[in-house]
Amino acid sequence: MTPLQIKDRIDDHTRQAWALSEFLLAYYNDAEEDRSTMSNEVMSGLMENMADHLRAIRELNSEQEGDS
Repeated sequence: MTPLQIKDRIDDHTRQAWALSEFLLAYYNDAEEDRSTMSNEVMSGLMENMADHLRAIRELNSEQEGDS
């Protein structure tokens, strides 16, 4: 992968992780909303998805550093 392709993939994963974190923060910070509307399985899946994006970013960064 070229450095530009790596950067683009990092950007894609960063946007996805950011969107998930914004959603989770909004969900938990909304004190008026009943939090029982989202099951533990769904919440766990969202958090795992965010972790997958962060893991991919770390791997891509390592690959980019190895190319330097």
